[in-house]
Amino acid sequence: MSDNQHHIISDVVQDVRNISQDRDEVSVGSVVTNLGQVSQAGLMLLPALIAATPLSGIPGLTSVCGLMIAIIAGQMVFGRTKLWLPQWILRRHVDADNLRDALDKSDGAIRFLDRHTHRRWYVFVRQPGRTVIKLVCLICGLTMPFLELLPFTGSLMGGVVALLSISLLTKDGLFAILGLSLLAIAGGVIVYFL
Repeated sequence: MSDNQHHIISDVVQDVRNISQDRDEVSVGSVVTNLGQVSQAGLMLLPALIAATPLSGIPGLTSVCGLMIAIIAGQMVFGRTKLWLPQWILRRHVDADNLRDALDKSDGAIRFLDRHTHRRWYVFVRQPGRTVIKLVCLICGLTMPFLELLPFTGSLMGGVVALLSISLLTKDGLFAILGLSLLAIAGGVIVYFL
């Protein structure tokens, strides 16, 4: 396994950290532009991680993250290679200090993921499993705006998409299974609150 493959998750997060340096606010458009070389799964990982962190407490942020996830996953399902996001999402921004703080708090988890992800259980992340994962991410993203009213459920869905994105990025089927398991837990929590 190459060193680049081994650090793919921390590389994406570090790129976002670099973008946020010397800025008061970070727009979605600046992140997408600066991460243009990252795969769509890498771009989908970012809003999922944001939704799974305390930043999700900012009103409306979980909804925007969910819509970004749905748009990216939908384009992945249909095989679109050039990512398109609506201007109103590209203009959305977060406070750079809050973003850096959230990324700093996730450092331990990111290092853990870099150490423990590798190509395994590939049967779950090759076709048709890859398409199923993308469809699940699409559905999770579409439900996140509605779940913002239920405590922690949007963050759980963000966690599901983060795990599934990691499985696509690293070709690690274990993380696909973990993501689907968390989806089952999230489903139970949603049913409980309803």
